[in-house]
Amino acid sequence: MSKYSKYVMQLLYQHQSNYISGQFIAEHLSISRTAVKKVIDQLKSEGCDIESINHKGHCLIELPDKWYSGIVESLIDAQAMFNHVEVLEQIDSTQLLAKQKLVGNSETFMILSDEQTNGKGRFNRPWDSPRGNGLWMSIVLRPKVSFEMITKFNLFMALGIKDTMQRFCNDKVTIKWPNDIYIDGRKACGFLTEMVANSDGIEAVICGIGINMNHLPDDFQGELQQKATSMRIHANQKIHRYQLLEVLIHQIEKRYKQFLNQPFSTIRKEYIEASNIWNRTLKFTDNGNQFQGEAIDIDDEGYLIVIDNQKEYHKLMSADIEL
Repeated sequence: MSKYSKYVMQLLYQHQSNYISGQFIAEHLSISRTAVKKVIDQLKSEGCDIESINHKGHCLIELPDKWYSGIVESLIDAQAMFNHVEVLEQIDSTQLLAKQKLVGNSETFMILSDEQTNGKGRFNRPWDSPRGNGLWMSIVLRPKVSFEMITKFNLFMALGIKDTMQRFCNDKVTIKWPNDIYIDGRKACGFLTEMVANSDGIEAVICGIGINMNHLPDDFQGELQQKATSMRIHANQKIHRYQLLEVLIHQIEKRYKQFLNQPFSTIRKEYIEASNIWNRTLKFTDNGNQFQGEAIDIDDEGYLIVIDNQKEYHKLMSADIEL
């Protein structure tokens, strides 16, 4: 790929409703019009629907289902939350790469990939991450907080992700405590939070997010057909990936600021109303201990209060729940 591709794509996207001339692009990037034509031809070969008209210029009609770093960087720069972003076509796991890049690095950053070949969720469960259908990313943040705060981080992030998805979906989006997002009773998103810490506190939080964005029902195989869903299925139209990413980053920034500056009690009611675990018998697994019971509350510290079938109470920080 030409080193100018991301900048040409950035200009086309920023002027998406208008035609811009090859001369304008050339002058803006200090390259020749011949070089501009080569980049435009390359982008077309990748599947970008670019209309080129003599004496009028080039217009980006539609993007293929892939991430372009020039566009992503524009969205990230507008939010000013991350120092940099890395955009990939394929990776085994964005979460694994994010952890590797922490070595000798004190920045905040985001890794975004079109496809993961070995994506993982909580408890090391595989996460199907095909090309073109989802949003697969990991973000690295640097909160200067105590170890006990990490559980609350999940709860704030869950609200941000839920609100993002609800913006595009017709059906109600809900949260399965602590960090799964459901639509109409089926899972559409999961996120995994890990931390790097020393004796003084947390050095970094790595949050991996997987959103089923544009899957159709037949894209889910085996048992996933009964358990999984996507935003598109509940939106009656294809989800615009860059619009989704822009809203998601805005919501993450909003909830991250809340996390740093407000106690969980300020969003407790909102979180409870967004949750889908109430008034039903559930199966809980906590540190290898399995039991059935009913979730009855979330306290001001973010702990889930459960009463089991033997009428004993449990205060859970991070458990696996089967609906």
